[in-house]
Amino acid sequence: MEWDSTDRKILAHLRHNARATFQEIGALVSMTRPAVRERVLRMEEAGLLTGYRAEINPDVLGRSVHVMVHFSFHRDRKYPEKPNDVLIRRLAADPSVMRYWEIYGDLDFLIEASFETKEELHGFLDDLRAYGFARSHLIASSYLGPFLGGGEQDGS
Repeated sequence: MEWDSTDRKILAHLRHNARATFQEIGALVSMTRPAVRERVLRMEEAGLLTGYRAEINPDVLGRSVHVMVHFSFHRDRKYPEKPNDVLIRRLAADPSVMRYWEIYGDLDFLIEASFETKEELHGFLDDLRAYGFARSHLIASSYLGPFLGGGEQDGS
């Protein structure tokens, strides 16, 4: 499908505020509410819009140790089962893990997690190090990038 500049503006507004009404978005892109609704439905049906999520500020939950973890498996170790499956189960069961990505390149996973204390972070990293190399990076603040018109701090 072809996406025009109005579609990209609608996506940028939804990315910034997924709870915006069709009427609010219409006012920003000079369209009627039904016209915006039709475009959004078309984007959903085409698989461009895959969902709407709540962004959670971990600080408000008392989880001020917010990190990104770069992880790679030990390359010289034999595992009894596929290591990605084991790690995915481990990450999916951990309430400290906010999201994770299986990636290609020098690393195998990128993990976003938040903890109440540094000790919890240390325990998490120690668990990961049983499988491979883990390096954590403390997140100072986060921003929406310029993708489709972002470029604003996202509040965390």
